Amino acid sequence: MFVDRKHLSGPYEGTMLAAVTLNTNNHVFDLVYAVVGGETNEDWLWFLTTLHKCLGGLKPVIRSDRNQGLLAGVPRVFGAKNHTYYVRHLIENRMTEAGRSGIRRNVSKDLIKKMFNHVTYATTVVEYDSAIDKMRRFKRELALWVGKNEPQQWAQSKFKKARWGKLNNNPVESWNNWMRKLRAMSILWMVLGYVQKVGLKWNKRKGEL
Repeated sequence: MFVDRKHLSGPYEGTMLAAVTLNTNNHVFDLVYAVVGGETNEDWLWFLTTLHKCLGGLKPVIRSDRNQGLLAGVPRVFGAKNHTYYVRHLIENRMTEAGRSGIRRNVSKDLIKKMFNHVTYATTVVEYDSAIDKMRRFKRELALWVGKNEPQQWAQSKFKKARWGKLNNNPVESWNNWMRKLRAMSILWMVLGYVQKVGLKWNKRKGEL
C-alpha cells in the first residue's frame, strides 16, 4: 500500500491524504482519500486509523516517505515491521546531504546512486554486506549514513515483509497526477468529480475484460 499527500490548489486551503494499492493486473486501485486541514501528526493518525478500520483490521505493508506524521502514525496503527520507505526519497535526501557536506565535490551523482542501489536491492545479507563494504572503502561517510537511516525499513535484504519489488512511490504519484485538476476545485466539486472519474475508469476496465 502506498500513502502520500498533496496540497489543494483551489479556493480552500488544505491537504489531500491518499492511500492506493495495485490490483492483480498491476493497475492502481483507489482505497481511501481525505481532505484535512494540514499534515499534522494528528491528521495522519486519524487518517491511518480510519484506513485500518476500512481494511477490517488488516495490517499490510505501508510504503511512505519519511514525513514526521507517518513516522509517528504508521508504527502506532500498523506496526513498525509493516512500514517501509520510498527508496527514491532516501536517495534524494542523501544527494542533498552529500552536497551540503562536500561529499559530492569529487564524486559524481550517478556513482553515489549506483552504490546506493547496490545496497538497496541486494537480495541477501551477504550481498548487502559486500555492497556496504565497497561503499565504506569508497566513502566512509556514505556507509555511516546508511547505518543511521534504518536500513531494516527499506533495504531489500533486511526488510522482512514482501514488497514484490515495489520500492518507490510511482502508483500514488500516478494517482496524484490523475487527481491534479480536481485539486483545484472546491471540495464539493472535487468529490463529485472524483466519483465521475472512478465510474469512467471502472467502465473502461470492465470493457477490457
